[in-house]
Amino acid sequence: MFRQLKYNLKTSIFEIDNLPNYLDEALAGLKLSTDKYNNILLAVTEAVNNAIIHGNKNDISKEIILEFIVTDEFIKIIVTDQGEGFDLDRVPDPTLPENLLREHGRGIFIIKHFVDEMKVEKTSNGNSVILKLNLT
Repeated sequence: MFRQLKYNLKTSIFEIDNLPNYLDEALAGLKLSTDKYNNILLAVTEAVNNAIIHGNKNDISKEIILEFIVTDEFIKIIVTDQGEGFDLDRVPDPTLPENLLREHGRGIFIIKHFVDEMKVEKTSNGNSVILKLNLT
């Protein structure tokens, strides 16, 4: 099986409400446990939320591309915003004592916990966060 789906999202927090529908369409026919499905949904939600707030800085004139690539072996999710990007290695560790009480800064930590691979790539028009979950 190979399935590739792409969605153009507005830079709006209300787009989060549509994510379960997009995920259901992308994962149709796969036999995933409820826990695995919820973990994927949480990771996608965090990535899109970060793209809205940190990438596009809530600029409604910018868009976000959400792409799913699904095979029998893996699920790849690509979230591309039109922001300046960031260095994944410079994101503060939210488990350090000085960061425990911060209101923000846990999204990347959460995403990394629920996926097998995560990387960030600069694109010609922004920044992509690529999540990969192995199915085998």
